[in-house]
Amino acid sequence: MNNGTASSSPDVNGPFLDGAPRNGQAVIYLRVSSTRQVGRDYDPEGISIPAQRAACHRRAEQLGLTIVGEYVEPGRSATEMTKRAVFQQMLARIRHTSDVDHVVVYKLSRLARNRVDDALVMADLRQRGITLISATESVDNTPIGQLMHGILATFNEYQSRESGADIAYKMGQKARNGGTISRARLGYLNHTDRSDGRDIRTIIVDPERAPLVRLGFELFAADNLTLDQLSERLYLRGLRTRPTAQHPAKRVSISKLARMLRDRYYLGYVTYQGEELSGRHEPLIDQHLFDRVQAVLDARATSGERRRVHLHYLKGTLYCGHCHRTGNTGRMIIQHTVTRRGDEYTYFFCRNRQQGTCPAPYVNVAIAEQAVERYYTTISQQQITDALITLAKDDTANNSPRRTVDPAQFYRDSADDERRLLNLALFRRLYLADDRITNHEPWPAAPQT
Repeated sequence: MNNGTASSSPDVNGPFLDGAPRNGQAVIYLRVSSTRQVGRDYDPEGISIPAQRAACHRRAEQLGLTIVGEYVEPGRSATEMTKRAVFQQMLARIRHTSDVDHVVVYKLSRLARNRVDDALVMADLRQRGITLISATESVDNTPIGQLMHGILATFNEYQSRESGADIAYKMGQKARNGGTISRARLGYLNHTDRSDGRDIRTIIVDPERAPLVRLGFELFAADNLTLDQLSERLYLRGLRTRPTAQHPAKRVSISKLARMLRDRYYLGYVTYQGEELSGRHEPLIDQHLFDRVQAVLDARATSGERRRVHLHYLKGTLYCGHCHRTGNTGRMIIQHTVTRRGDEYTYFFCRNRQQGTCPAPYVNVAIAEQAVERYYTTISQQQITDALITLAKDDTANNSPRRTVDPAQFYRDSADDERRLLNLALFRRLYLADDRITNHEPWPAAPQT
């Protein structure tokens, strides 16, 4: 290391830099604490890093140092030094090469914001004969410079903790007031409400994705689809993740769907530090639908993600017509019974019977099938054509006929799996009362892509 004498020029050496070297080789380390600080200017590095760079270059020039390396770390928290990859690369260079005499930073807080980390880094640098230089603070290897260094390190730690406590308090208050403190979930959008001269960050419903998120819960509650099939079905209907600067919009992953289906945020709640609180955002689903989804997830938890043994192509489509007339919702569930003599019977019945709130009788599966077949006489050829166009994109329907015929005849001629797909494409719900379909509820129109 070159220990040339310091210049007495007043623009080079302040009162704390007596004896600072006039030449040598240096690396500079530049960092901002968050990615938001990076994206605040036309320059892709943001405002802070170019400003730090200019100050460090000026200081190096004043001291006669040659900059041989620059380490830029945007958007990394100061509290996790071991996770700062670029910082660790700089230290590795210092430890394994002998081409660096100085490290130049904009401020000590860019290097460390607690005394323990500061002490460890400084001990490492001193052991290797490296001088740390701050472009904006009067610190060096002299006794008074080291005193100033210690004072600044203590102040930086206090400031970091005070800032962290203040942020935590404000986040807690926002959550207790029903606010969302994280990025908007799929189906919602982050929104800034500018009123009364204030910018209020809030959450609004995503008009494009919210209906499809609701659809995802309803399809899964029917217990006819695996998570992979659900992801594909929603993708075909137009659901995509929100695009970012690094990643384009894409199909929602199975893991993200699994988290979404368990997330009580969609019921209107927020969670902060383990406490569930009522949120200000609009719920996308109701408690009944959420409970149905949880029942399916819990049932599959022990058996794995696979279809159940006893399935029927009407399962998940039929709802109770008696409950519908009284303003309630009752899903028809299937029951398979084997008598002592070995006779097998399959019935549909309203789930509300289990709660004692629905008097509707059990309906033999054959009667339910015939009721749906008859109802297809009310379906137009255009509806069938539109359904086939949608299903043609689905690999599971590649073998479906493409020629449009009489809807009822077309349905009767279809295989069970094709009937299931047609029902799911045409109807959100079919209401069954006794031996006939009394009404149906169509799907909302899919957004244009």
